[in-house]
Amino acid sequence: MTSSTPPESKVPVESFARHSAGQMIPVNSSVSYFSVVPLEDTELQRLIYDPASAVPAAVGKVLPKLRVVIVGYLEEPQEVDPDVSAMVSFQPPPEDRRLFSAVVEHDDEVFVFIAIKDEDMADSHDSYYQEVAAAVVPRMDDRSFDKFLAVIREELGNQVRGEIDDRGWGLKEELVRTQADVTQDTDKLRDYAEQALADTLSLYLHGLCCDIDVEAGPRQLASKHIRKRLLLLRDLFPPPKGVALFPDELPATASK
Repeated sequence: MTSSTPPESKVPVESFARHSAGQMIPVNSSVSYFSVVPLEDTELQRLIYDPASAVPAAVGKVLPKLRVVIVGYLEEPQEVDPDVSAMVSFQPPPEDRRLFSAVVEHDDEVFVFIAIKDEDMADSHDSYYQEVAAAVVPRMDDRSFDKFLAVIREELGNQVRGEIDDRGWGLKEELVRTQADVTQDTDKLRDYAEQALADTLSLYLHGLCCDIDVEAGPRQLASKHIRKRLLLLRDLFPPPKGVALFPDELPATASK
């Protein structure tokens, strides 16, 4: 189901969230969606229903009102405006202002905007899980965050190099460069740990939904460390029944 296109060629995501709030289509108890782009059943299944079915119940408790909004394009505003984080565009924006996702909160609901025109489905999934993970991390309880922080401190103490994504890698490099004791509890350590947690949680959620590969590279965290992080997240956010994190956990009949 889709909506008719608003007359404006560009609409702030904040306004669009208010516009679409009453038109959401429920997927499950915590996830609803709204699309302004005509979607085939197979696209709807892969974009909305498959990801929603793989989201752990514990994530739904942290984000009980997750609203996914599918649009054609998203654009960075031309002028800095504290009240406008991104624009829904109905025409292809300039490449230097093009965005792939955005998130906004309205009436205790978290709206995740995903731009899908001219995008690969895998990239759309990446954007979706990155935004969901970024929304979950600041809402996690201290006990859960401290467990992940302990893993990060252990990695830093053992001089483990690399990260899962560039943003975490940059914060890690800055921490190592500017802080003598990298395990000391400082704002810089916590900023890095929060980003590392968001990146790892995004990978975890994506892995529950789809088969994904982590590309090797000089900045990439070694697979044994990624696996340890993922196992911790599996304890904190257990997968839905019948959903496996690693291929070797699938039943023999499912892997054939």
